Amino acid sequence: MEQQATLKKPRRQDRIIQVLTQEEVQRLFDVITTKRDRVLFRVAYRYGLRASEIGLLHRRDADLRTGRLTVHRLKGSLSGVYPMQPDTQKLLKAYLRSREDVSPYLFVSNRQVPISRYTLWHLMQTYGEAAHLPPERRTFHILKHSIATHLLDAGADLAFVRDWLGHANIQNTLMYARITTVKRDTEAGDVLIQLVELLHSISKLIAIDEQADNQIMHKNRTRKTNSLSY
Repeated sequence: MEQQATLKKPRRQDRIIQVLTQEEVQRLFDVITTKRDRVLFRVAYRYGLRASEIGLLHRRDADLRTGRLTVHRLKGSLSGVYPMQPDTQKLLKAYLRSREDVSPYLFVSNRQVPISRYTLWHLMQTYGEAAHLPPERRTFHILKHSIATHLLDAGADLAFVRDWLGHANIQNTLMYARITTVKRDTEAGDVLIQLVELLHSISKLIAIDEQADNQIMHKNRTRKTNSLSY
């Protein structure tokens, strides 16, 4: 029994969550050129969608008049209606205007069928390589992790991020808060190091100034002594 206890697998929340930096996400967006993929990747990132959830989106889910997107989430997450940012709305409008098919799905393959998980995986690998992203971070789930941490980094509270990602349990959101806390601690440490270096540089300059002042005072005293000797 004791041996079985020691071989227990680590809990899922203890695993290290990998994310992309905002600069890496921008690099990813910059290498995408097709109308479909440009809006697809932005929608996936901004709404934290799994690859399987992207294929669930229908044309009717994107209300371009009101600027709202209905997201259908899986695995116990909560579906919802979300506002679209102006650039997403503009890209989506351009993509839909370029289509000549009558498929009800929002994102379709070249054969006008719902885009598959394999196709999405292939796109992520292709664009991820072009953007020089680490191989282990070329997944749509990494985009989901990334938007969560980026929102928290920007100052969003846990309740907002929970609702934005459709988390039924706020414990699923707390794991991103731990990443953000570590990042902020690291940044604070970097700032402290820079401050120490700055104070050290200032103290050196003060020491140099004091040494120069002492030399001037010594010269003045010498001159005064010499003038008194005549």
